[in-house]
Amino acid sequence: MANQLDRWVSSRALNPFRTISQMQEPFDRLFNEFLNLRAPNGEQDLISAPDCEITDEGSSYLVKADLPGVTKDQVRVEADRDQLTIHAERKEEKKTDTKKKFLSEMYYGSYMRRFTLPGPIDEKKIEAKFENGVLSITVPKTELLKAKQIPIH
Repeated sequence: MANQLDRWVSSRALNPFRTISQMQEPFDRLFNEFLNLRAPNGEQDLISAPDCEITDEGSSYLVKADLPGVTKDQVRVEADRDQLTIHAERKEEKKTDTKKKFLSEMYYGSYMRRFTLPGPIDEKKIEAKFENGVLSITVPKTELLKAKQIPIH
């Protein structure tokens, strides 16, 4: 009987996978909540960032942002020096049905994304269009401002 007890104690003490498997469930829950951008109580009160792509087109940058379920009037674009900021809000449709949701992975709330572009931009010539849930922004580049040399008298 002592031999069986020794084997049981040593198998529990030397099994690192037992401890790891006990920690896996809380970590899985944590990562799922983080990746879904949901609070532990199921509320979606965290700000999400849309998926974006920036390409250098030579004389301009092309910024594309996926904004599914958002309409043009729910999008705002701001430019400040070399920074471009995209704001959007997707509102949940309020229905008076008595139907209950079984599953909802749709994100409702505010989107915000800010980029610092690699060079100076011409803020006055920026163009944006919104088509099929994709925001496309053409940001023209401008010449670097040259330092003004001050003559010494």
